[in-house]
Amino acid sequence: MKGLDTVRARYAGKASQEWDRLTATPITRIEYLITSHQLQRHLPLSGVILDAGSGPGRYAIDLASRGYRVATFDLLREMLQLGRQKAAQAGVGPRSVTPTEGDLAALPYEDNAFDAVISLGAPLSHITDADIRLRAIAEMARVVKPGQPVFLTVCTRLASYRGIVFWMDLGFFDQVMTPEDRRRGIFDGSQLWYTFMPGELEDLARQVGLEVIDRVGCEGLAGYLPLDHLERIERDPQRWPVWREILLETCDEPTIIGISNHLMVVARKPE
Repeated sequence: MKGLDTVRARYAGKASQEWDRLTATPITRIEYLITSHQLQRHLPLSGVILDAGSGPGRYAIDLASRGYRVATFDLLREMLQLGRQKAAQAGVGPRSVTPTEGDLAALPYEDNAFDAVISLGAPLSHITDADIRLRAIAEMARVVKPGQPVFLTVCTRLASYRGIVFWMDLGFFDQVMTPEDRRRGIFDGSQLWYTFMPGELEDLARQVGLEVIDRVGCEGLAGYLPLDHLERIERDPQRWPVWREILLETCDEPTIIGISNHLMVVARKPE
């Protein structure tokens, strides 16, 4: 499939980069903080979790270290191979993290197989065909047990509009010059991704029968703030705990969610 081949080509040779992404900058560290906080709030206390679009599996290894069993699932074998190495380095045994290669729109698992499904770092945004995006969400809903959560994250279009100015020299602005460009919501630069308008992901979750229980902006207030200022706050032992509290207190504010770089919807499969 052309779309899958495009994503494979974009991420080939980038497994180490993907592993480092969530700790590389203050803004991605905030994404990691807020996302991890949401997992702690909504995951069951134990069980088997599917990490759909896991990349090298940083979240999966975190969860396995807390006693969960995790099935990692990704399009690129090299991501899963690096995940095996990182799991071994973290002291996580092969029974705790089980990798499988494949397509999000055709999950090779039985119905109601998992106690939760997480899809973090916006793998759904790399599916540019609307029907296939919906099919992928339907697959995640199929394999989670009734009453259990599904975590979906995507890239947001409003934040992308801010990004084309923040990263002016990269040429992204040329991709939104007409109303039709903006309606397509597809950006093709250093990566390929579909960007979501506020409320769009919630609508898709409901279409496949999920109940939306929470929504947050994964970078919250911090999106496109000066990185040097964020680094100074991180290093400040008095200001950082306060800023951390503010980020977690406000990440679910409706005015914040739509302009955060990544939007997370937490949904539940009805009993």
